[in-house]
Amino acid sequence: MNEVLTIKNLTKQFGGLTAVNDVSISVEQGQIYGVIGPNGAGKTTVFNLVTGVYKPTSGNIVFNNREIGGMSPHAIAQLGCARTFQNLRLFKDETVFENVCIASQLKNAQYGYLDSILRTSKYKRFEKILKEKAMDLLDFVGLANVAHEKSTNLPYGQ
Repeated sequence: MNEVLTIKNLTKQFGGLTAVNDVSISVEQGQIYGVIGPNGAGKTTVFNLVTGVYKPTSGNIVFNNREIGGMSPHAIAQLGCARTFQNLRLFKDETVFENVCIASQLKNAQYGYLDSILRTSKYKRFEKILKEKAMDLLDFVGLANVAHEKSTNLPYGQ
């Protein structure tokens, strides 16, 4: 498979405290991975390093064959690498499908405000792609069957 994220010898120090020490991970396309460990093990720090919240003290972070270590969070998000948080912030009055569409717009919506106001053909083309991608993602994580439920109607685990 194709590696989409490669972390090599990643270290983050805050003064005299080493929060992440020499971490190496490879994430393959189409796979779901988890990071587990006790409180204080550095899990959140790793995610903050990958998403640009923190700059690495040393090591490399490569996303889709591009070095992203030290880039700004918005630049990394524009490349398609973003994080979610444990405290969910869903649009309660929207469906599961609509929540995923909103989250996908940063990477997939390639039109401007005027296109969306005027409903141009460019807008319609990218909205169609966005909706297909959102449904594919819901199918991938096993939530396609609840796509049109309000997000507040789902159990926390979903």
